Amino acid sequence: MESTIASKIPFKDLCSLCEKISNSARQKKGEYMKKYISYFRDYAKKMKQQSPLLDDSFYPILRLLLPQLDRERGAYGVKEHNLAKVYIRVLGLPKEGHDALKLLNFRAPKTAGSLAGDFAEVAFWVLKSRCPEGGNLNVEQVNTHLNNIALKHAAHDPRGVDAELVAMLTSMSADEQKWLIRMLLKDMKFGLGQKFIFSVYHPDALELYDVSNNLLKVCQLLRDPTVRLHEVEVSLFSPFRPMLAERCNVRTVEESMKKSQFYYIETKYDGERFQVHVENGVFRYFSRNGYEYTDVYATLVTPHIAKLLRADIKSCILDGEMMGWNQNAKCYKSKGNDFDVKCLKVGDGIRPCLCIFDILLYNGQVLTNKPLSERLHYLENLFTPSEGFIMYTERKEVKTEQEVITELNLAIDCRLEGIVLKDPTSVYKPNTRKGGWYKIKPEYTDGLMDHVDLIIMGGYFGEGRRKGISHFLVGAAVPPAAEGKEPVEFHSVTRVGSGYSMYELTELIQKLSPHWQQVIPGQCPPGLVWTKEKPDVWIAPQNSYILEIKATEIVPSNAFKAEFTLRFPRVENIRYDKRWSDCMTITEFDNLRKEASGKLYSRHVDANDHLSESLKNKRRQLTRVPIQVGEEFRGIDSSEVSVTSHLLQGKEFCVLTAWKEHTKKDIETKIVQNGGTVVQNAGRNVFCVLTGDYTLRARNIASVNQHNIARVDWLLRCIAAHELLPWTPADLFHATPTVKEQLSAEYDEFGDSYTQPLTKESLTFVLEKAGLSVGSTVISV
Repeated sequence: MESTIASKIPFKDLCSLCEKISNSARQKKGEYMKKYISYFRDYAKKMKQQSPLLDDSFYPILRLLLPQLDRERGAYGVKEHNLAKVYIRVLGLPKEGHDALKLLNFRAPKTAGSLAGDFAEVAFWVLKSRCPEGGNLNVEQVNTHLNNIALKHAAHDPRGVDAELVAMLTSMSADEQKWLIRMLLKDMKFGLGQKFIFSVYHPDALELYDVSNNLLKVCQLLRDPTVRLHEVEVSLFSPFRPMLAERCNVRTVEESMKKSQFYYIETKYDGERFQVHVENGVFRYFSRNGYEYTDVYATLVTPHIAKLLRADIKSCILDGEMMGWNQNAKCYKSKGNDFDVKCLKVGDGIRPCLCIFDILLYNGQVLTNKPLSERLHYLENLFTPSEGFIMYTERKEVKTEQEVITELNLAIDCRLEGIVLKDPTSVYKPNTRKGGWYKIKPEYTDGLMDHVDLIIMGGYFGEGRRKGISHFLVGAAVPPAAEGKEPVEFHSVTRVGSGYSMYELTELIQKLSPHWQQVIPGQCPPGLVWTKEKPDVWIAPQNSYILEIKATEIVPSNAFKAEFTLRFPRVENIRYDKRWSDCMTITEFDNLRKEASGKLYSRHVDANDHLSESLKNKRRQLTRVPIQVGEEFRGIDSSEVSVTSHLLQGKEFCVLTAWKEHTKKDIETKIVQNGGTVVQNAGRNVFCVLTGDYTLRARNIASVNQHNIARVDWLLRCIAAHELLPWTPADLFHATPTVKEQLSAEYDEFGDSYTQPLTKESLTFVLEKAGLSVGSTVISV
């Protein structure tokens, strides 16, 4: 008998679910997913009763629904072009035939029609009349084939990969192959995001994935949605999703700094985010996306830094940047300088160097719930810094906006990427940008960066909403031989595909469409020169337009004829007012690169600089809202609230979440109206923490055991009764030792009062308390 539930679920059933979700309205999509997961649990329970040893994990299905998050399986090495060639061979399609060209040129509207840009959909219509109605593979078999593909790709066995693909393709219907292709390409395109799928599976699934990067662990630990994790922690050798910095502009710095008396400023290094896990001399290295690179750094890094750790350090988890250190120049190299710090080798002249700025675990103790200022005490003297091997990130304390501007200008002078502003009270929150860290770069401020005017040389077919031409190859002119003459040759500089609205793109494409010409493989058209980066279509310069482009810096690249390219390019303006011959020349481009070592900063920041609008095209006539600290970290403006009662006078509250129809701000307003004060973090003076749900943040506060955490409805009852009602066990998610002792004198272990008669509500609570299992979100007294 089969030992896994995955072997009992036909792959075609899973594909039917995906198809149904894909073709439904947004609200229906979620309902279908909820029904399927509920059905799976019921089916698994039934099968488990029949076969107690059955593996009933949801993992084999979840990894197919969220293929982009599956870290247990290696890369497939399979792209659309590979699959097209396999289909052409397996189906015996003529290479120049209509269907073969459809597969090979799936992005081109001319060959793929309305399906252009979606390879899986194009393949489905090619396969529809050539495949059986229903396949015979189950979910376990499909996962086995996918495992084999990953293993054979890692072993550099392309024929083996092809054999696995053919085995699946010949055993599936066209519908199944469409969804298999989406799984192979790790893009499901069915309109449901990972956050929603996680939330449907289990309330703690997303939080656990953020600290583990492991779908298998999510399914192993979170089988029952009614059983909650008490606390989700980072753990050794399980890569987590690192905490991120929120984008911030010099104009909003002062507002962002109101929360604390001072802030830390750190250098923003231009490297690769890495976490280092250490235990008893074993070092393992993980990227920000959870991929392991221990095999790369075991010889390049570990021998050098192992001897630099303090002798009493048995285990730790460090967060930082892996930088490239130029051994000759004795300085860091930007990752834009045409090298990959994850692919360095001995003798390259550049070696990996760790720049550490945080610590999450110290000798077995998890530190994520401690404020940054306290974590830094653990980090101090953890290792002896060694130039070019392991360093502490430079850090300063600042109190004013002007100090921040001064530090940003120093970063500009040093040709650095920018600075990071950190709240010393911030706890470490995996995979969040709203936790009190802010990144400030010169490019976020208008007028600070030089722009380049480049001509459109060619176009690329896009996907989704941007089917048809949506990206452009742009270039600079070779200076004409004689002054006053028009340029006759243009060299490719970069590829750009952002910065413009759909309306602006549509208008531009309408002007360019009559002049596009198909690129002939192996040839450059007259007057246009490109190298590795080739467009799908080209246009003659005299029929083209100039794009004004903004970028962070100019970096080396062998993909473009100019031998340098723009880093993070985006379109600032489409210059219909300029002639095609007015574009930047290669000489001007090269001079701009030399002026500031490739950086495109043109001046210093000052306090009057306005908010950058690089994320929103400034030609759109819309109301602008400055970038601010996230809603959940901003309280109400107490000065605008009238006090109508002194019920809560002298008491400080910290509100974590909304409750039913009451928003967080509604609750805070009621507190101030009744004489209380509101803070956004639970400090030592907080009377109690209020929350509608026992969230991870609430559980983290509870773990410190210094604050009472009450339900919002207790506060609302107090306000309605015009008196501060004493707490009962039913009112609290968590109680401090003092309050627990007081309650134990008045209530039994199930929350039943020794003196007060039972009410309907208190009886319900007592009965639930008596029958609750592990994972309860109700206070234990």
